[in-house]
Amino acid sequence: MSGKAASMPMGRPCRSRRQGLWRLLILLVILFIIGCYVSPVRSYIERSRQIESERAMTEALRIEHESLVRERDSLQDRQYLEQIARQDLGLVKPGEQSYVVKDLDSEARSASEPAVAEPPAAAAAAPDLLPLIP
Repeated sequence: MSGKAASMPMGRPCRSRRQGLWRLLILLVILFIIGCYVSPVRSYIERSRQIESERAMTEALRIEHESLVRERDSLQDRQYLEQIARQDLGLVKPGEQSYVVKDLDSEARSASEPAVAEPPAAAAAAPDLLPLIP
């Protein structure tokens, strides 16, 4: 019996060592499985953000497209086209005279400075464009 009693204490450390190795192995397997899920989850989150960004850009482009279509349609109207030619380009119909008033808000206008300027250079530089507007 004394031989068996002496061998028992030595068996326990071996068993606890095996249990420790199994626990370590299980922990490593669990960490490996978790590691396998981290990359796809991170990729999923990144793709979700990218999709949301693309949707916002698509919506902005759709709004811009609608605005451009409206502008294209309005440019088919001759009255609107004439209004744009007068306001933006300073064009006038033949026989009309164009005036540009400068410094309406300025109180310190000198007497030598004219209040009315000459017609814009665009109207004088492109007289052949004037007949295009009926």
